[in-house]
Amino acid sequence: MGETMTRRERVLAAMRRQPVDRVPCVVSFNPLYPSQRTCWNFPWPQTATVEERTAYQVDVLGLDQVLEIGTDFTCASEGVTSRTWKEGGLLHKVYETPAGPLHASVRHNELWAHGDDIPLMSDFNVGHFEKPWIASEQDLECLRHVMQWDWTGRKQGEMKEYYDRLRRLADRYGLAVRGRAGEGLTGAMKMMGAEPLCAMVVENPGLVDAYLEYEHAINVRTIEVLGEWGVEIVGRNGFYETADFYGPAMLERFVGGRLRREAAAARAAGVLSSYTIHTGLMPILDYLAGLTMDTLFGIDTAFHGVDLERVRDRLSAGKSLWIGPSSTYHLWSGPEATREAVRRVFEVFGDRPGFVLSPGVSAHSIMPWKSTTAMIDEWKRLAGVA
Repeated sequence: MGETMTRRERVLAAMRRQPVDRVPCVVSFNPLYPSQRTCWNFPWPQTATVEERTAYQVDVLGLDQVLEIGTDFTCASEGVTSRTWKEGGLLHKVYETPAGPLHASVRHNELWAHGDDIPLMSDFNVGHFEKPWIASEQDLECLRHVMQWDWTGRKQGEMKEYYDRLRRLADRYGLAVRGRAGEGLTGAMKMMGAEPLCAMVVENPGLVDAYLEYEHAINVRTIEVLGEWGVEIVGRNGFYETADFYGPAMLERFVGGRLRREAAAARAAGVLSSYTIHTGLMPILDYLAGLTMDTLFGIDTAFHGVDLERVRDRLSAGKSLWIGPSSTYHLWSGPEATREAVRRVFEVFGDRPGFVLSPGVSAHSIMPWKSTTAMIDEWKRLAGVA
């Protein structure tokens, strides 16, 4: 069957679980931070622009790419200052706010990716925290001064300039654009640390709720802005919102309702919603089925205990699934393991509406490039891509 849809039309139709002319393939390429890289296996240079990367991914590889825009429409309130310093192998940062100081410290070593700064949210925070940003109600009050919605519109204006550039690129290739909107308990872990957060949801659930509600309000406003801009997809990061850390009742209590409200905000804005999960999904399949996001993205198909038939039977009836080879277990293992993973995913999901082939969660710059090309070649063979 010949192609009758643009890449944008194909991806959006799949997300709506509507008929498509062929199975789409979307690949997230993660360059990693310099501190993580042992090599560079992507065929484009490290300095390649988004235009150059997109040209290769679409024109050479033939992918149905979705362009990504990060969003941060928050800023510090007037008068907030910050400083950093090093002491005893630790890097410290403090914000001085009207509510008092907000302080964090991390172990500063060769694996730290952010130089002499500590971001409010980073995966690297979790593994390096000596003192997390938020441990008390007082810390949250300080955070409200550091991370508040920018009502001046300055941050929106800065991001809109980049979005307009991305929109022109997307229109040139017939691609959709996805904007990021929210992290929930994933972001809370980056603020509070893994062990403290897992204890806090039991010992001080009110603080966790207060943080999540504060962030949720920002998420909803972000979705509204992205809808006004014309973004087609909003992406919500649920990477650490799984049974790796919480049971289904706890997830429902803390994030289930907020996720459904964010999905409703996306629908009201005329935008489709995508939710990233990775591991720890089998004990929460019923909970995930009850969420109202359009798409689940990033499932690790080779993680211990994953039953693809159960995933299909419980989730694919109501959601689009962007699913494919595991980054960790397949792409790292080489081309043959990757090809077999593509065949397996097509066997289980290939005839279901909403199926998009996509590695979980990304191809990394240090992974064997032959694995990525093997995945693409096998997809083209099975999907009938010319």
